[in-house]
Amino acid sequence: MKNNLARLCICALVATVFLVGFATPLQGKPNQDKEKLTAEQVVARHLQSLGGAETIASITGRVIGGTCKFSFRGVGTGQAVGDAVLASDGQKSVLGIAFGGLNDPGERVAFDGKKLTTSYIRIGVRSNLASFLMMHDVVFKEGLFAGSLSSAWPLLDIATRKPRLEYSGTKKVGDRVAYVLKYNPRGGSDFNISLFFDSETFQHVRTEYKRIVSAPIGQGVDRSAGVRTTRYEMTEEFGEFKKETGLVLPHSYKLNILVDNPSGTQIFDWVFDLTDFRFNQPVDVSIFKVG
Repeated sequence: MKNNLARLCICALVATVFLVGFATPLQGKPNQDKEKLTAEQVVARHLQSLGGAETIASITGRVIGGTCKFSFRGVGTGQAVGDAVLASDGQKSVLGIAFGGLNDPGERVAFDGKKLTTSYIRIGVRSNLASFLMMHDVVFKEGLFAGSLSSAWPLLDIATRKPRLEYSGTKKVGDRVAYVLKYNPRGGSDFNISLFFDSETFQHVRTEYKRIVSAPIGQGVDRSAGVRTTRYEMTEEFGEFKKETGLVLPHSYKLNILVDNPSGTQIFDWVFDLTDFRFNQPVDVSIFKVG
């Protein structure tokens, strides 16, 4: 029965389609009364919040299923509801979404440990999500996508990843105080990446990615002054933490992408409700690469 359910989750990856997430904004000011910690201390307490080293090491082959609500605003508006699957094994990971339209070719975003590949919504055209992630492939290559839901989560293997982590004080996420770590990949990144951890539980509750591309210099001062910069932002937010096979993982995952450029502003939101957690089951490696 379990093997059949697992295969169903994997099959859902083959029929996947477009999405991108939603997150609530930061509120309030940093709480100065919280204990000042080193980045290493925050990571150590975070790993303990997941279930501890022994439990983490015992979990492989993650397949997590649920539903997704997608919406977008900008040039028009729209929304859709469908099924979603997150699968990972070591540093390999994949996101699949299917909204069920008869003419929908489906979509996958997959990383095989070396290269990021995606499906297309039509010949030669990627979805907004796929285009954004291909442009900023560090999100998947570093294992940051989907946070602690993924076995590729870099804080599980700092020794191999070797990122530069910098403690950056506290901020409020909603009505709760969070410790903030700046995350700098070993190979560098165009993104400014911040990780947020609940100051009481040390659960990873938010990741922010920000990038600003300066406007090109026009012909003459007046033209240059009128050209807008381009701003890229992606936010992941995690909530409703519950224990699954010893691991304490989020069951609510929100993804938001904002693109603000001279053509206008577009905002894409995905809200995932995760209900089916399968661990330690064989995962076909072919799903981690889009052919």
